[in-house]
Formats: sequence, C-alpha cells, structure tokens
Amino acid sequence: MLRNARLWILLILVGLLAWLSFSRHGSSPGYSSDTPAESIVLPPVSTSTVSVTASADDAVSPATAVTSAVPEVTEDEEPVMNASSPFISDSKISEITGKLRILSDICPDLVGWIFMADSQIDYPVVQGYDNQFYLSHAPDGSENQIGSIFLDRCCSKDLSCPQNILYGHNMQSGMFGDIRSFKEREEFDAHRFGWFFTTDTLYRIDFFSLAIVSAYDSVYDIPADCDEWNSSIINNSLHFTDADLSVNDKLISLSTCASDFEDARALFTGKLIRIQDISLQSRGLSST
Repeated sequence: MLRNARLWILLILVGLLAWLSFSRHGSSPGYSSDTPAESIVLPPVSTSTVSVTASADDAVSPATAVTSAVPEVTEDEEPVMNASSPFISDSKISEITGKLRILSDICPDLVGWIFMADSQIDYPVVQGYDNQFYLSHAPDGSENQIGSIFLDRCCSKDLSCPQNILYGHNMQSGMFGDIRSFKEREEFDAHRFGWFFTTDTLYRIDFFSLAIVSAYDSVYDIPADCDEWNSSIINNSLHFTDADLSVNDKLISLSTCASDFEDARALFTGKLIRIQDISLQSRGLSST
C-alpha cells in the first residue's frame, strides 16, 4: 500500500510540473521569448502610394518593411524644373499669370514677367518713358532704391523688336546678380533656359551667349541691323554656344553691371521662342 501511494504521488508531481511548463511557454513556439525577431511575420505595411505585404510563409523584419516602402512617382507628378532643360510646370505658369493679373491693376507700365529656375531671376518687368526712372522705382512707380527690371524704352512692349534689352541691378542677392556666376562655364551651361511672360504670350528663352561689353557699346543702339548686332554679341562673348542665328530671330538680352573694367556690362542673350497664348482674360485671370 505504501509503495502504491508513493507511486501515485510521483505521478501527480510529474503531471503538475508538465502542466506548469505548458502554461508558462504557451502552445505556439513561434512567439516564445527565444524566437528571433527576424522570423516574426508582420502584418502588411502600407503608405499612401505603395504597400508591402507579408504572407504567413514569409519572414519580414520591421527594418525590411520600412525600407521597402518607397513611394512611387505617380503620373500626375510634374518633373522638377531646372534651368538646363526647356520645361516649365503648369503650376508655375498659373502662379506667374496670377501675379500678372494683380500687377496689371496697379502697374500701368507693366510689360510682363521674367523667370529662370535655379536662380533668383523671378521678377515683374516694366517699361518707363526713359531708361532712368525704374533704376530707383518699384513696378508700381513708387520710389525704391532697389529699382525694377525694365525693358529698354526703344523696344516694343510685346517684344516684337528683333533685339530686346532688359536692365537690372547687379545685386549681391537678387535682380540680375546671378549673372555674375555665369562667367563660370559650368554655371553658364547649367542656365540655358528662361521664360518670359507678357500679358498674352509665354516665351521660352534659349540663352546662347554671355558677352562683356562697354556701357557705351553700339549693342545698346537698338533697333539695329540684325547681322551686325549678332556679330557684335558673338565677338564679345565670354561664353557662346552655337545658336544658328538668323535675321528672323527675336533676341533678348539681360543687361547688368560687371566688374571686368570701368563701365563694363554683362549681356546674357538668348532667343525668344513663342510657346503659347496666355491671355489673362482667356485664362479667366483678368479683372477687366
């Protein structure tokens, strides 16, 4: 009897120990404290544009799931604008035409807007009765030491002249100050395209020359014979690219002070390429 009682007690103790062990570790070895994190199956990870899914047969770590969730570029996204490619976004066109609408009500001498990506050239353009007034006046005609970007008084406001010259101060930051850096060939090559908006037309500017001339050079006597004017620009070019110029081209030059010699001027010149009509009224942006 004693021997049988001892046997029963031993069997009960063994069973009790087995039950305690089962309760502590649970029924699934996949979630035991000894299981490496890399083998734990995660639920699907998603972002607004891409999803990373894990099936029950895959082993996906948190790090893998996060680094794999790279957003895709959708078809609706616009390419990045830069001055080395002939592209301007629809959003930028809408932004500038919106500004022109506002300025057209307060700036009687408004001509348009000039813009170049990768630079600070992003300004309204006006035209005065002479080439002095807007050196020290804002586009609305109020006094301002910084002045405005303005079109030579001899040019037509619609840029229909064969040669068109814009003047702007050579500021440390802003206006036409960026043209200083274009003396470096790498910077010149990186700034090949700009944009000019009149109140009814969008032009692309294909820049081909950076010339250094005197403030009294004949290139400022416009309008001029096209062949002679083009030759003068080419002969004075610090940098020049083959532009295949013809007498039918409409050209535009950005003129600013230079430090190469006394009364030196830098002329950054390009072709005006008509892109599209942007009449403020036809775009629903005109208040008149």
